[in-house]
Amino acid sequence: MLRRLAFINSVYDALIVSNGQPVRRKLFDELHDRARHLIALDGGLERLRRWGVVPEHVVGDLDSVTPATLAWARTAGAKIHRRPSPDEPDVSKGMALCQWLGFRHLAVVGFTGDRPDHMLAVLDMALKATGSVELFTDELVYLPLVGSKKQIITVPQGHLISWFGYPVAEKCSLTGVRWPFRNRTLRMSGFYSLSNEPAAEEVHLSQQRGRSLLSISLNPLNLQGSIKRNENR
Repeated sequence: MLRRLAFINSVYDALIVSNGQPVRRKLFDELHDRARHLIALDGGLERLRRWGVVPEHVVGDLDSVTPATLAWARTAGAKIHRRPSPDEPDVSKGMALCQWLGFRHLAVVGFTGDRPDHMLAVLDMALKATGSVELFTDELVYLPLVGSKKQIITVPQGHLISWFGYPVAEKCSLTGVRWPFRNRTLRMSGFYSLSNEPAAEEVHLSQQRGRSLLSISLNPLNLQGSIKRNENR
């Protein structure tokens, strides 16, 4: 899935497995292969145990994991970090642990679920992180962008690109897509680019200042005739 997608990092310092909506095993394996370290957040450890994969670290308030699973991880050599704080999302605890361990380039899975407030908090934390954080679902990767950025991204045909201010990003340009724009201000409540398509081999992106969230679909879609108008809003 990821091997042909040049916009995905080839190496991560750590892969964080949270306790939300799980990703498919194939996606997990591909990210795990790219990660130097593996960290489980609370009940995410239960999923890893079912897969027979031992993390190096387990962190959280540990109210969503059984004593038997904790004992399994501890016996296998995992370090357990109990961080009781019900008002703080476990992903925040995982990112704080990574910062303490010196891990700067992170991939996160399992951050979505039935708590949209927690998901929004995770996106905000990713934009405030010291290093880079890429957040994966089975369908999308979310790439937080902060401050001045210029990137050239190779996006295969059939994949969709969306770009939002989070909340605001200024002097933003996107070219090499079906609906390009230049020097626009991206706002959550104003202009944004939704379901854009690559129109060239390379997509050029620039942002002068602010915070934004770029998402790219991981799987190609059949777009013929599906979008008939400019989706920049």
